[in-house]
Amino acid sequence: MGKTDVVLVTEEVEREAAFAVRKAVFVDEQEVSLALEFDGLDDRAEHLLAVLDGRAVGTLRLRRVDHAIVKIERVAVLREARGHAVGCALMTAALARLRKRGFGQVKLHAQTKALDFYAKLGFAAYGEVFDEDGIAHRAMRIDLGENLEMTSGGGS
Repeated sequence: MGKTDVVLVTEEVEREAAFAVRKAVFVDEQEVSLALEFDGLDDRAEHLLAVLDGRAVGTLRLRRVDHAIVKIERVAVLREARGHAVGCALMTAALARLRKRGFGQVKLHAQTKALDFYAKLGFAAYGEVFDEDGIAHRAMRIDLGENLEMTSGGGS
């Protein structure tokens, strides 16, 4: 597999590709309901799309919580693209974009199986484990003054 390109979704075809990745990962694979996955907040968010070898393979959305805080949500990488640093490319691009725009803190709700992935990016977990859409999650955050690169190899 080649290099992953990450683009800001600006065209309808890109949006459809991002939503198809989310449906494949969350609805089809993880059995989250379609209504929960597509929660009505997408029009108030920015979306990034990861493209590998000409094919959309990953996505995430960025949703502003307040003037200084953004929440990263709906991070999804197709099964066949996992292990090729697609998740790392998406997250690094998102954090760089948010830092450039002056946001101070980024939050996310990580599935517990992905805690190590986000920790390698510099996120710190806080609070207790909780259920979100039938899946165990934990809240995490990073101050954008922190290192934005993976601290060790690997990644989704």
